[in-house]
Amino acid sequence: MITKDVLKEAWKGVDFSEFWEDGLVRPTPGAGSRGTVPCCTIPNMNADKRLVVNGYGDDMNIRVEKNQVVERPIQIQSVVDMEEKGLVELNCRIEVEAGAKVQIIHCDDTVGGQRSLSNNRMEIHIGENAEVDYYKLQNMNNQSGLIQQTFVTMEAHSRLNMGSFTLNGGHICNHVEVRMKGEGCELRADGLYLLDHEQRCENYIFVEHACPHCTSNEMYKGILDDSARAAFNGHVLVKDGAVKTEAFQSNRNILLTDKAHVDSKPFLEIYNDDVKCSHGSTTGQLDAQAMFYLQTRGISSRTARTMLSYAFCDEVIRGIRIPQLREAVEDMVKKRLHGELTPCSECAIRCNTPCNGPEACFPIDVDQL
Repeated sequence: MITKDVLKEAWKGVDFSEFWEDGLVRPTPGAGSRGTVPCCTIPNMNADKRLVVNGYGDDMNIRVEKNQVVERPIQIQSVVDMEEKGLVELNCRIEVEAGAKVQIIHCDDTVGGQRSLSNNRMEIHIGENAEVDYYKLQNMNNQSGLIQQTFVTMEAHSRLNMGSFTLNGGHICNHVEVRMKGEGCELRADGLYLLDHEQRCENYIFVEHACPHCTSNEMYKGILDDSARAAFNGHVLVKDGAVKTEAFQSNRNILLTDKAHVDSKPFLEIYNDDVKCSHGSTTGQLDAQAMFYLQTRGISSRTARTMLSYAFCDEVIRGIRIPQLREAVEDMVKKRLHGELTPCSECAIRCNTPCNGPEACFPIDVDQL
């Protein structure tokens, strides 16, 4: 068997040297942090919150015992708040035993505009018949970088719903590996990245089907403005003997300018015939006819672009299975798409918590677009 290591090849093109050579300082306990309240707050969320202060070298372990159902989501908040350029690291392991259910929200934030680089590693083991919802929210300043490595192993008949939302950051790299070690595993992995200015984002995901009757569904979407750059590398490996596998992979991108750039490389590697697998990638601009239609109804081109962009994102947002988190992400995405200078009075989509000024004045249902 000849296996093409797509992720290893992709990592060769990821350069974080500008951070490593920038005099970053590893913080020590009691220094460098001003104790700021975490930025990632979710209204009406009744959650078990754990504030993780990066850079102290301590690992964090979360264990959900057999058949335990965790009623409230666990929220991990990783906040970089330093007065100097910082190199910070976080190692976390989550053990979900057989039959257990848990929902986890993992937020990465920065406070202020100080430069930093976060190097995080997350290991998740999902036991037999267990179910996990794991959502990543990334909202960092334009001077900061993040290397997020996530390694998941799934036992028989386990289920994982995973979502990654990159809302802001100078250079973000998400590396995900999911290995199905038993029959009947189910995976849904969604991603959304919104980039502008000189921002960069790489998403690499590897899914290994090693046993029969497993399913995986990956859907990554991105919107790039200005001179932003993005990359998607997906690798689905269906091993010999993994019959009745169903694997679907999709990457769709919208470029709002001629300077924005995206590299998309979905890849299937299959070693048996009794499977249902597909992959696809599209990159283009907003629908010109839809833009024209909205403008003929008296909507400005800028507002029309925002509405169509949100409609493009909505398919990923709807996959969030925590209602309060879904509402919060809806607001964050809408505000991100508004742009820094767009007043709410000119916007045609309604936020639950408007950015500023009165609520939107056009009661248009974006679900119908």
